[in-house]
Amino acid sequence: MHSIDRSVPASTPHGRRSALKALLIPAGGAVLAACAGKTTTSTPSQPALERGATTFAKDGTRVFRNHRLVDQDGRVVWSYDDLIKGRVFAASFGYASCKGVCSQIASSMGGASELIAPMMSKPVWFYTFSLAEDSPGEMREAMIARGLYGRPGWRYLTGSAQAIRDIRWSFGFVELDEESDSNLTTHTGMARFGHHPLDKWSSCPAMGSPVNIARSVVSLFPPDQRPSFPALDYDGSNGARSIPGFKPVPQLVAMR
Repeated sequence: MHSIDRSVPASTPHGRRSALKALLIPAGGAVLAACAGKTTTSTPSQPALERGATTFAKDGTRVFRNHRLVDQDGRVVWSYDDLIKGRVFAASFGYASCKGVCSQIASSMGGASELIAPMMSKPVWFYTFSLAEDSPGEMREAMIARGLYGRPGWRYLTGSAQAIRDIRWSFGFVELDEESDSNLTTHTGMARFGHHPLDKWSSCPAMGSPVNIARSVVSLFPPDQRPSFPALDYDGSNGARSIPGFKPVPQLVAMR
């Protein structure tokens, strides 16, 4: 499968570091929670863009490069037109055959989607992008094994290594060291949340608390548009846990 670029409105392209900075501190948007070789392509109507770069449309919305992808059911989709443009979403990366981190991510993200079930596909979507060029069948089997297949608003997506890398970079998941960035066996366990129409972005550990993940998604919406979910109400606790075997230093205890 090859990465295919399609025509998108463009302004001045951003470079590699500015693309990352633009998502972490987006113009016209707000960061809700930051937990967090040069390649160019072009078409007759699209200027050459560095890998991971974004531009802006005339209406001020962010434009990502368009890549041809396939989902778990073999349907062809376009990364910008069908998955990002006008959407509210949570995105993570992984492997269909992964038994460790990916399963933990699926569990946490799955739990979060259950907490906001009425919003799933209306308008929230959860995406997993394959880092291993998995086949639709492999992705579908992984979703079934993880209890995600058939849930509203869920899609597992595969494409060329170049396409997935560009998407990953455009979401700000970049290692500036080329060797480290290419070592996908140590891929980030972070999730990127986006409200594209508002250019609002955030991120947090995808293996974290389903409640915190769900709160991150809901927080993408303006205060007067956020639905209320009792399970997400803040109970006043800070979530701190005791450290097994920890003994406070006597001198510090005496100073309190």
